[in-house]
Amino acid sequence: MMDVFSMLMQLFPFLFFFALLFLLGRGKTCPSCHKPMPVFQSPLTKSRRQWLVGGYRCPNCGCETDLKGRQVAASTLPDQGALKLGLGMFIVCIVISLLLTSVPLLILLMRA
Repeated sequence: MMDVFSMLMQLFPFLFFFALLFLLGRGKTCPSCHKPMPVFQSPLTKSRRQWLVGGYRCPNCGCETDLKGRQVAASTLPDQGALKLGLGMFIVCIVISLLLTSVPLLILLMRA
């Protein structure tokens, strides 16, 4: 049982990352038609800007918003600060995962 836990331990930062994204996406409404925005959006319907910095597309009227729920034009360039924040969060998750993977291995090597 402990071996399975140690193998899955490196996935915890990514689970935390996606849970944070889920919590940030709740409670948004469309600025155009005022209908609730979906928390999850199909990857096939995302624009290039949404892939880079996030955002939502209203299933009712097609209005595109940023992560804060403000309406933006589909051709709007991504904000550099949002790109750096997203990349930084991803790198932190990778570093934590590598640490969580290497620490149990180091402990096993020290015991041997």
